[in-house]
Amino acid sequence: MNGQGFQDIGKRLPYSESDEYLDGLIERTTEGALRQRSASPVKRHWVLIASAAAALLVIGIGVKLLNHGSQSPTVTMQSSGPIDEFLNTLTDEEVAMLPYYEIEEIPEY
Repeated sequence: MNGQGFQDIGKRLPYSESDEYLDGLIERTTEGALRQRSASPVKRHWVLIASAAAALLVIGIGVKLLNHGSQSPTVTMQSSGPIDEFLNTLTDEEVAMLPYYEIEEIPEY
């Protein structure tokens, strides 16, 4: 094949379609799009979302019931040590000053 074939084409496209073919193509694609739209994938998404939400709700309630049944009552022991007794004697102003308390020297033993 020599280079003469491409020069003969010039600036026009090497292929052409008839107007009837293009009209039929547009009509077929439009009808196909309308058929797909009527299938409504949005409805399927809502069904999936609703079923996932229901499953999460059931799982959450099940976990809550399992945890509630297996919990044992907590027992707290109240013991009062010397630090607790000291802290109970502090006034509100002294408690507010506790973060600013500094020890200048740490004694070494």
